[in-house]
This record gives sequence, C-alpha cells and structure tokens, in this order.
Amino acid sequence: MKSGKSRYALFGGSFDPPHLGHRSVAQGVQELLELDEVIWVPNFRNPLRRKAFATAYERLQMCQLATENLPGMAVSDIEVSRGTKSYTIETVEEILMVKPGDLWVIMGADALEGLLEWKEPERLLRLCRIAVVKREGTNLDRALSKFKDEMRDSIDELTLPLHRASSSQVRDDIFRDATPELMLEPSVLKYIQDKGLYRDKQED
Repeated sequence: MKSGKSRYALFGGSFDPPHLGHRSVAQGVQELLELDEVIWVPNFRNPLRRKAFATAYERLQMCQLATENLPGMAVSDIEVSRGTKSYTIETVEEILMVKPGDLWVIMGADALEGLLEWKEPERLLRLCRIAVVKREGTNLDRALSKFKDEMRDSIDELTLPLHRASSSQVRDDIFRDATPELMLEPSVLKYIQDKGLYRDKQED
C-alpha cells in the first residue's frame, strides 16, 4: 500500500548516450517500487570516471528526448546547471528540499561495489534508499558485506531482465558507420546524427 508521500527515484548517470537499456531500467524500477516518478539526472561530470564524450548539455537534451513520451518519467538539469563535479549526496539534499517524499537512488550492482567511496555514503543512506538493479543470477553478498547493518537496511535489491544495449556499444557502432537503431529512441538517434556525435574515436 502506497503512503500519502510522493514516491520517486533519481536515475543518475552520464547517459552518453541514453539508450533503451536505460529506459528498461527506469520503467522496471518504477513498476517494482510503485513509484510516482523516475527523474533522470544526467551528470555534469562524474568525479570517479573519465570525461564524457558528448557535452553535458547534449546529454541533457538526449535524456529529454528519450523520456518525452514515457509516463512517470522526468529529467532534471540540477547537476548540469551546477556546472561542477556531481556528488549524489548534494543532489539528494537539494531535491528533497523542493520535493519531499520517499526517495530512492537507482544504481547498478557494479556501482554498489564502490558506494562506500562516494561522498558521505552514510548520510546518503539516511536521506534516501538505494534501488540496486541486478540481473538474474547476480550475487550481491560480497558487496553488501561491506556495509554496516543499518546501511544495508536502506538497500533494496531489484532483479530485472537483461537488456543488451550499452552506451559504449552505441558509440562504437556510430564510429564504425553502423546504425544502432535497435538500441536508441528514434528521436535520440536523429539528434546524434544531426549533431554528428560520436563520429570521432576517443579512448575510454
């Protein structure tokens, strides 16, 4: 039974570019957790990863195109507008100030492994819950064993079917003059083609 509070999740990442695998995760989490909304939050710059291939503004635009016809999906420019390295704890604090409610942060099983390296992880898990998306057969025991009991209590494990789309595969296909239409929303593919994105080979 849903409470009277708003139930929503933040879905952060580089989205370089956003693909149908991202859509599958967002919709799957929305359904399993009975969320009112999933807010996609493209980062300006991830402090733990290499720089993005497309600009922050281009990735924001692509997220808006990828979600424009999806019920219960929204896009926030909070991290792009901040214009600095993106820390989830800061985003969560700011969003809860303007949108109180029950909040989850969506992440993959691989990200959970490094969560304790994030900025203020204990405070983060006091402010929100973590929705960890795993694939069938994935075992999170090793990752979960790193967390204190009270932190583990804020982590929800969600199993979703595998979607084989990936941003790196999309970029590689475009560089090789292949058309990755089966991995992208048509509007996102058109934006990439119109802007000439991912035509140059760059090192990961």
